[in-house]
Formats: sequence, C-alpha cells, structure tokens
Amino acid sequence: MNYLITPPSTHYDGGIGITGCNFRHAAETLKEHGSSLDGVLPLCYLHRHAVELFLKSITFILHKKYGIEFGGDFSIDKPGIKVVNKWVSLENTHNLSGLYYYFCEIYESCKDLLPSTTCWDMPGDIKVKINLVNGTDPKSTFFRYPKAGSSQQDYKKSRIQKTNIDGAFGNSGKPRKLVLMLDANDNIVETYDLDADALSEVQKALDYLSDFFYGVHAAFRAELTNGY
Repeated sequence: MNYLITPPSTHYDGGIGITGCNFRHAAETLKEHGSSLDGVLPLCYLHRHAVELFLKSITFILHKKYGIEFGGDFSIDKPGIKVVNKWVSLENTHNLSGLYYYFCEIYESCKDLLPSTTCWDMPGDIKVKINLVNGTDPKSTFFRYPKAGSSQQDYKKSRIQKTNIDGAFGNSGKPRKLVLMLDANDNIVETYDLDADALSEVQKALDYLSDFFYGVHAAFRAELTNGY
C-alpha cells in the first residue's frame, strides 16, 4: 500500500484517507492505554472523524476512478457532495448520514464496474449505526464540547455522573467506583459514579463503523487506486 509510505499530497484522494487512518489509530491507542481521566469525548470524536474521512475518501475515489462528474461548480480539484438535492463543499460537510447516503447513491450507480475479486456488499446494519451516530452528533460538534446539544444529551457525555448511594449497587453485580462528598459532620451530601454508562450504544456503533470503514477504505485503495 503505497499510500502508507508516501506524502499525503501525492495520494489518489489527496490524503483524505490516510488522515482517517491516523485518527483511527489515535483512537485505538487511547482505548488501549486508557486513562484515569474521563476520556469518552476524545475517543468518540477520533472514531467519528475517522469515519467521516473514510466516507469522503471512498466517495472521492469513485468520482475520480469512474469519471463521475460533480454538480454545481464542483470538480475533482474542488469536490462537492449532494445533500438533499443541493451541492455543497465536501470539505465543509460533516453530516455522516448525508455523506453515507450520497456515497451509496454513486456506489450503486457504478457497482457493476467494481472488480469482482472483492465482495463489495454493504451490511444492512451500517445505515442504522450511521444514523444512530448522526442523530447524536450531526454537525461534528457534540464530542468536541461539553455543551453542544440538549442538557439531557450533554449530561450523558461523561462517565462521572451523580447517583444515589442507596441504589448504587442494587442492580449490578460488578464493583462500583464511587466518590462520596461529605459535610463537616461526615454526612454524605453527594455521591458520584466514576464509571457510569456514557453513550455506550453510540460508542459501540462508532467503534464498529471505524473498524468497518477502515477495511472498506483499504479495499478501495488496493482495488481501485493501485495502492496510491
């Protein structure tokens, strides 16, 4: 794979895909080594951005490989994407559902042209997972800031959450990590769970999508760009 050992500016997609690989590798490193800090947001952001870049890369590759013209004033030198029948800059588009739907549109139009040496079928659950993530973070801001959605959604971003010590162990057989805040008379005034459920379904979807599109991107590079 020449794109792994050559400058991004020389790549078939201008370096979009290798940048996605770098964000995914950063996420995997963070997940592997862990942290005593609450790392939900950076981990989710790294995986989400990797998925976004992989989708942009494989979409661009199809346009370039099969001479698919862009609409509006967009071109190979200035690529765009059609979102709800409107052409917008690929660079400034962050909505995962929009990116995936457009990819599927052009993917289906040239699927018969793809090499038969690879199975190109897209699993049906990809769309469901894309929409789950996009419903949480449609603008690529939710995982970057502590307040970027509704107060109810923002509250779910952290593994450190307020709880009640009386019910902290009621429905779980696993050990719990709690912080107890005491007043001057050693009475418990507040209790915090240090390992609460924080967007677990979204995290699972992001982990799956990042891994899946990492493989899809690699297949596109090997089969359609001769490794560049």
